[in-house]
Amino acid sequence: MTITKLTLGPIDVNCYILKYSENKAAIVDPGDKGEAIAAELEKQGLVPEKILLTHGHFDHMGAAAFLKEKYKIPLYISEKDNAMLNDREKSGAFLAPFLKFNPVTADGFLKEGDIIELGESKLRVMETPGHSEGSVCFMGEDFIMAGDTIFNGSAGRTDLYSGNGQKLMQSLKRLARLEKNYRLYCGHGGDTELEREKSFNPFLDI
Repeated sequence: MTITKLTLGPIDVNCYILKYSENKAAIVDPGDKGEAIAAELEKQGLVPEKILLTHGHFDHMGAAAFLKEKYKIPLYISEKDNAMLNDREKSGAFLAPFLKFNPVTADGFLKEGDIIELGESKLRVMETPGHSEGSVCFMGEDFIMAGDTIFNGSAGRTDLYSGNGQKLMQSLKRLARLEKNYRLYCGHGGDTELEREKSFNPFLDI
């Protein structure tokens, strides 16, 4: 699998294109600039088959409606964050009134332990509530799509709709208990590694 990161929009959200065959891909967290995502797909000769959201905040789903319509592909999210996809306030979009809110409809819901098949590769869904009630991570063989649960040296905020600091700490404990040194692809900022975060991230000093 080949992972391409696109940092998009005024909030610098990380969107990931997961290439899992010669011409097929999945899109994780298309937060903004749908045209730019489509251009990158075209550049690589890829046709996306699905959209995966780590959570429902506006900055992670802003281009989902555009891409879903353009490619006629399904979108998946935790049902616990589904309400955010059509509610400007719950999605946190009030934080960026200068951006157009683009509601979208989910085609399926993700839960703990679900297996997402991407060609010969697989992602496992890990529920990590805290940043939002429906936040999830996507676990590959040696990497994790972490959304806004954990960042390089930090962790997600919990002061938006359905956020919960206690649940976030429990989710971070789950990550800290993982024994493999996964590569962490975060929703904002740079990539990192789990062992590094265990050593230096104050939110994992638990």
